[in-house]
Amino acid sequence: MTKTKMCEFCAVWDELSNLTPLFEQGKTNVSYYCDRCLPDVKSNLLNLPYSSLFTWGKKEVKK
Repeated sequence: MTKTKMCEFCAVWDELSNLTPLFEQGKTNVSYYCDRCLPDVKSNLLNLPYSSLFTWGKKEVKK
């Protein structure tokens, strides 16, 4: 059974291996974004004065 998550930006469900995680310093919640939304989300985050608090993870590898 494959894990699925929802893209936080467009609300589309997809396999976890197709989504990129976003971690926020000091928080335990992880947001996931699809490849279609990723450029828009990254450009929006770069405009924030506290953008250094966000870290992009790597996609999960299929086993």
